[in-house]
Amino acid sequence: MNLFDIIPQNYFGLFGGKNRYIYIESLLILFAMLEKDETIISKSDFIKALKDKAQDLDKFTYEDEDFDATDDDALLMNTITSKAGFICRRLEETGWIDIAMNPDNFEETIVLPQYTIILLKAFQDIISDEESPYLSLVHSTYSELKLEDEEHDELMYATLLRAFDNTKKLKVELLTLTNSIRIFQSKLSKLFDTNRVLHDYFDVYKRKISDRYYHPLKTFDSVARFKRPIIRILDGWLNNKEIREKLVFQASLSAAGNDKKEIEKDVIEKINYITDTYEKLNLLINGIDKENNAYTKSSTNKILYLNNNDRTIKGHLENILKTYAKNINDTRTLSKILSKMQDSTYFYEQGYIDPSSVTLPILRRFKYEGVPMELVTFDEATGFMMDNFLEETKAIFTDEKVYGFMHQAFGDKERMHISEIPLVNFDAFICLILAVIKKDDENCFYYVEEIDKGKVHTNGYIVPNFEFIKKE
Repeated sequence: MNLFDIIPQNYFGLFGGKNRYIYIESLLILFAMLEKDETIISKSDFIKALKDKAQDLDKFTYEDEDFDATDDDALLMNTITSKAGFICRRLEETGWIDIAMNPDNFEETIVLPQYTIILLKAFQDIISDEESPYLSLVHSTYSELKLEDEEHDELMYATLLRAFDNTKKLKVELLTLTNSIRIFQSKLSKLFDTNRVLHDYFDVYKRKISDRYYHPLKTFDSVARFKRPIIRILDGWLNNKEIREKLVFQASLSAAGNDKKEIEKDVIEKINYITDTYEKLNLLINGIDKENNAYTKSSTNKILYLNNNDRTIKGHLENILKTYAKNINDTRTLSKILSKMQDSTYFYEQGYIDPSSVTLPILRRFKYEGVPMELVTFDEATGFMMDNFLEETKAIFTDEKVYGFMHQAFGDKERMHISEIPLVNFDAFICLILAVIKKDDENCFYYVEEIDKGKVHTNGYIVPNFEFIKKE
C-alpha cells in the first residue's frame, strides 16, 4: 500500500515554510497533553496551551500560508488568540488532527489519527535529551528461555515469541550501531578544528554510542557469552517431540482455525531464525569492532595532525586546502579563495649555463631530479620493532597455551579468585594478562567479573581484583 493512500496528500505541507518551527512545537505540545493521560483533549484547552507560548506565536507569519486575508482579517490576525486558532485550523486541514463533538456537553475535542501519534512519538524520541536505558536483549532472551526450559509451563510459546521479537530487535540495534559509527566516521572528514573533534568523540560518540550501546554489548550483554546457551536450549526444544507438541498446542490457542502443520512449521521457523541469527551475529559484531577501532584511530590521528601542522610552505598549503574543503559548497567564497590563490602564485623556469652554452651548436639540456634515498623515521622503526615483538609474542603465547594455562589453574573449581592463579614466572603473568583480554572471545570457556576497583598483591605482582567463573 502507498503511504499517501493512508495519510493526506498535503500532510507534510506544514513544514515547508517559515512557520515549521511553530507547527512542530504545537504538535509536540499536543503530544505532551496526550501523554498526561488526557484521553479527551478539548480544543479550547489546546488553544490555551498554545497561547501560553505567546513568545513563539509572536513570530508566526502568514506569508507562507495559503490564506487570502482581507483588511479585517489582517487586523484580527495580529492577536495571539487568532494565531492560535489559525494554527489549530491548519493542523485540521492538513490531517494531523481531527475535530469531534463531545455529545455530553457539545464541546469540541481533538482526535489524533494513529499515524499522527506514531510520528509524534518518533519526533519526541529524536529531539529528546533523555538517555533511554540500554535494553539487555541478549541477557533477557537467555534468562527467559532458561527459566522456561526448567518449568515447561503453559507460557513456553509466549516466551518463544518474546525471544523471536528480541532477536529481531537485536539485529536492528546492531545495524543501527554500525551505521551510527559510520556517520561519525564520515563526519570526521569534515571537521577541521581540534575542539570539534574532541567534542564529537568524548561528549557525543563516547557518551551516546560507545558507553550506552557498544560497551554493554561487549560486557554484561555479550553475544559471545550467551549465544551457546540460547542455541542449546532452542535445539533441545526442537529435538524434543513432547516440547515441540506443547509449543504447537499453545500456538494453536492463539491461531484458531489454522492448520496444525502450518502452526508447527511456523514454530520451527521461529526457532531456526533465532539460532541462525545468533550463529551469524559474530560477523556483524566483528564489523562493529572494526568500525569502532577505525573511528577511534582516525580521531586520534586527526587530533595529532591538527595540533602538529607546521608553518612551512607545506603547512601553508595544507591550510589553503583545508579552507578550500570547508567552503567547497559555497561557490561565492570559493571563487574568492581561488582568485586570491591565482594572484599570489607565480611560476618560474630555472636553468643553468655551462661552457657549452656559448658555442655552436647550442644544445638544450635538462637536469633531472634523482630519486632521494628513503629515510626510515624513528616512528617507523619503533612500529617495525613493535610489530616484530607482537608477532613473536603471538607465536609463543597461542590460544591453546593461554586456555591450557587457565584449565590448569581452574582444575575442578567452577570459580576462582585471581590470587589463586599461580604466577610462578613471567610467562605465567603474560598468560594471565592474555586470559583477561580473551574473555570475550567466542571460544573462551570462562568470563571475568570485577569485584571492586581495588588491587591484589600476588606472587610479587599487583593485579586487579578479578574473579574468573566458568561458563555453563
